[in-house]
Amino acid sequence: MKKFLRFSLLTVLLLPTLPNLDGKKAIAQSAIDEDKLNTVNGMPWAGGGLPFSKLVNIQDTLVNFALGKVVIDAHGEDPLSSLIKSPFNGPRPGRFVVVSLWGSKIEGCFAKIVVQTAPSNGQAILDEIAPTTIELGIDGQILQLTPVPNSKVRGFSGKYTYTEYENNQNVSYNNTWYMSDTLFAINADAANILRKAPAKEIRARLTFANGDTKVFPIGKGTVRHWQEAYGFNSACTAPSQP
Repeated sequence: MKKFLRFSLLTVLLLPTLPNLDGKKAIAQSAIDEDKLNTVNGMPWAGGGLPFSKLVNIQDTLVNFALGKVVIDAHGEDPLSSLIKSPFNGPRPGRFVVVSLWGSKIEGCFAKIVVQTAPSNGQAILDEIAPTTIELGIDGQILQLTPVPNSKVRGFSGKYTYTEYENNQNVSYNNTWYMSDTLFAINADAANILRKAPAKEIRARLTFANGDTKVFPIGKGTVRHWQEAYGFNSACTAPSQP
């Protein structure tokens, strides 16, 4: 049965040329402007241009005022590529990427999960890629996070072109990739569990609206930086107003 796209909000992304993130995910920088973390119009494939597995200060774009701290992780899969597996290089049929942002700001704590997928048939629905929960296996216990109440999951799609070597020549094909953007609630208790997590790779499970699941690792470097990322505002609440 043909699947029809049912995004409540559909935005076509212009895909910039992305850097090769395979084997070199980190970018040498200690601060990032808050506006560069804004995903209201989507995110380039695999979060091209973001600093990965590194504690980064979030600063006000206009006055360089410290607003919080964040650490960003990425996991990629390339099951259909038999010779060269490069899930971060750009969309290609079968590739799947999860970009996760973890941290705290003056107004509270956050965890954002961005799911990007390039289905082989070029078709997806939001229920297949919008996570309703994320579970983290931390020190023998499971921490379950749910989306921020009343927040809207955003869906996006983008066109891309790829080539296949056929009959002694490169043949170009067009296809579509998709993305969901979900903000998860983090309170002081959850932040405390994340801050105390042992500095080692952990496993996470996304459960999607259609009941499907995806288990993936979160890197040691990211987990190690949770202590400081959530230490900026460990209470996960905004300052009291005078």
